[in-house]
Amino acid sequence: MDVSRGRYGDRAVEGAPLERFKPTTGIVAGWAGVGLAVLAVGYVVVAGHTVGGLRLALGAAFGGVVVWTTQIRPRVTAYADTMVLHGTVSDTVVPYAAVNQVTMGQTLNVWVGQKRYVCVGIGRSVGADARQRMRSRGSGEMPGMNRAARAFDTLETAPSRSAGTQYHAFVLNRITDLVVAARKQADHPGADLLPRAEVSRHVAVIELTALVVTGAAFVLSFLLP
Repeated sequence: MDVSRGRYGDRAVEGAPLERFKPTTGIVAGWAGVGLAVLAVGYVVVAGHTVGGLRLALGAAFGGVVVWTTQIRPRVTAYADTMVLHGTVSDTVVPYAAVNQVTMGQTLNVWVGQKRYVCVGIGRSVGADARQRMRSRGSGEMPGMNRAARAFDTLETAPSRSAGTQYHAFVLNRITDLVVAARKQADHPGADLLPRAEVSRHVAVIELTALVVTGAAFVLSFLLP
């Protein structure tokens, strides 16, 4: 059984991932927060056998799950025909052939028609985004547009990479490559006979359950004498 297909319950995602793009923002703070939560829970297990210790452990566990879902989980996974935008408590499966535009600001934005799908875990820093906007105004481009986004209209290749390419730019270029290739394939004769996958959204059951359970347990701990 294909692991990815089993997770999402349909045929929108098939095969092993081609590439997993790690978060570009909040990753250090995120792992630091998770580490502190683990230390707090470990301390309570070893030495804090009191009601106060229990509350500390449950609060730390809830905080650790919040940090995980908001700072570490949001990322992008690329498959052969689709990409998965991992959010805090949901995943969005987007077929490359359906994508009209990809832009990179403080978040990664994937456009399908007039609808935008966002990955908050990948993007430019506030300073880099401000500089890019200034350059766009100076060149007369529309805000948020870039060379990679225009490539989908002309079916050109993505901007060339260099050794000094920043990671968020590499992610944008790589996704652009995959989208352009899918659009070219969709233009081939007979492509209309192939099944068309649609954008789908799936709840992250494990993360949502962890949030509800740890949050409820932390609140209920205050009812203990």
